Amino acid sequence: MLKKKTSVLIVAPDGTSTKSIQIPSFLLTHWKKILVSAASIIAIIIFSIAYFVRHQTSEQYTEAYGKKINELRQQNKQLEIEEMNSQMTADEMKKSIHAIDSTLERINKKMKKRGMQEIALKNVGGPIEKEDNLIELSAFYDKQLKTLEKKLDGVPLGVPHPGNITSPFGYRRNPFTNTGIEMHSGIDLKGNTGDPIKATAKGRVEFAGYQGDYGYVVKVKHSNGYETRYAHLIRTSVKEGQQVEAGDIVGHMGSTGRSTGTHLHYEILLNDRKINPINYFML
Repeated sequence: MLKKKTSVLIVAPDGTSTKSIQIPSFLLTHWKKILVSAASIIAIIIFSIAYFVRHQTSEQYTEAYGKKINELRQQNKQLEIEEMNSQMTADEMKKSIHAIDSTLERINKKMKKRGMQEIALKNVGGPIEKEDNLIELSAFYDKQLKTLEKKLDGVPLGVPHPGNITSPFGYRRNPFTNTGIEMHSGIDLKGNTGDPIKATAKGRVEFAGYQGDYGYVVKVKHSNGYETRYAHLIRTSVKEGQQVEAGDIVGHMGSTGRSTGTHLHYEILLNDRKINPINYFML
């Protein structure tokens, strides 16, 4: 196909020089088709290169944008987590403070029932120090207050009756003969017949009834080795085995047993040893 050639004479514009070249006859005969084919091939090559470059560039951009989007998503997720943690921290703080307030309120109510003043901070002050973990701190105080509340429940604090002391704890003159010395193992509180007598701590009634010199008496066992006794009652208001709370009425004032007049004989025992109740009248 390419062996058959045709001579082509090339003449200069001024007609002075000529040049002859041999060109395959196939090219002269089908030059249009060849030109179209070549143009098509070139166009395909250009399109392929452009497509490849564009595809590669698109993948790079897609990858770059994808990484950026993932980074933004991670940052957004972190912000959401931090916001959630912050909200949880605030909620936990509120709950912790509320728990502390509730515990203090319960303790103060119990103090009032025992005839004592509330727990309050007076005549105090100073700069506020920064605390890094307020939740942990408040949880610590809440735990300490609950421990204190539990201990206070079983300690005979306060007074069983608001009357004046007519006979303190310790040695005294015999009130019946007005001679000699005897040991007074409790405190006598003045009052009126029938006045309510209140338990000074949470506990279990060990005895309620008439018992010799005590007259009508109520004995209550408390935790931590404490026991309280309320004697010379006109009548008891509880039964043996009954659970009582601080401030509950256990009986009413009278003058039964070894007594010279209406009053309450109040005793506190610690590990079966009688101690001075006056030390437990104030917190």
